[in-house]
Amino acid sequence: MKGFSFVRTRGVAFALSLLLLAAGMIAWAVRGLNYNVEFTGGAAWTLRFERPVEAGPVRSVLEEQGLDDAIVQLAEGGKVALVRTPHVDQATQQKVLEALGTQVAPVQLEQFDSISPVIGREIKEKGLLALGLATVGMIVYMTVRFEFWFAVAAILAMLHDVFMVVGLFALLQWQVDSSFIAAVLTVFGYSINDTVVVFDRIRENLRLRRKEPLEELVDRSIRQVLRRSLLTGTTTLMALAAVFAFGGETIRAFAGAMFFGILFGTYSSIFVASPLWYVLRQRAARRQAQARAAG
Repeated sequence: MKGFSFVRTRGVAFALSLLLLAAGMIAWAVRGLNYNVEFTGGAAWTLRFERPVEAGPVRSVLEEQGLDDAIVQLAEGGKVALVRTPHVDQATQQKVLEALGTQVAPVQLEQFDSISPVIGREIKEKGLLALGLATVGMIVYMTVRFEFWFAVAAILAMLHDVFMVVGLFALLQWQVDSSFIAAVLTVFGYSINDTVVVFDRIRENLRLRRKEPLEELVDRSIRQVLRRSLLTGTTTLMALAAVFAFGGETIRAFAGAMFFGILFGTYSSIFVASPLWYVLRQRAARRQAQARAAG
């Protein structure tokens, strides 16, 4: 990619990011996130059938019992149903099991959890607090190690990755559970780490190539770490794809958030963070020049 300029094509990358972010944020505002029982409160059922079943008949039985908002997910080839319903009492639970055994297939209730939405509120509050503290800490670290505009560009790129993941989950209505919060915080760390690698090379080249135009210096720095970033991202994505496909329902939200978070993080560290720093640095230099001219 010697003839390709990441800086000169930044408009395309920025426009693509803004388009995807807008789609995700609109979906988040209109449809919201598909929170699981940990956040909304209700009942979580794990049902094991003697033979494979389909989600439709299971959902129909639940609707007949007055559980219209039930969510049914199948696992293990249709022999296990993971069901989320509003709160139910013991009598309703027994009626549902009897109806499923009669109309669908003999069934055994393996697990039943009744969860308060208070737990979900605490998870969200602590997750946001952790994200806020990490952001402040990262701004301080990046400012001390590099400079303020490096810190601003890195945090904006990180927020780009986090909101991309949140928007995707809102758009596809994938279920959000407590592991999703952990995945988002992990994406935060990965995104910053990948961006720091590029910024460190830019800082090194700023010392070694003082006379080189800044645009060419940024492009050179990205190309020098491009192979490393792509190889690291690709191998990580391959492992996460396997976990997402074969890891089972319990870690699918975590693996999905991690997969797309690292995908967006690799993209932003190459096409967004460094060109954004270039724009911020150039604007700051112009303002300083205008201030000196005016003074």
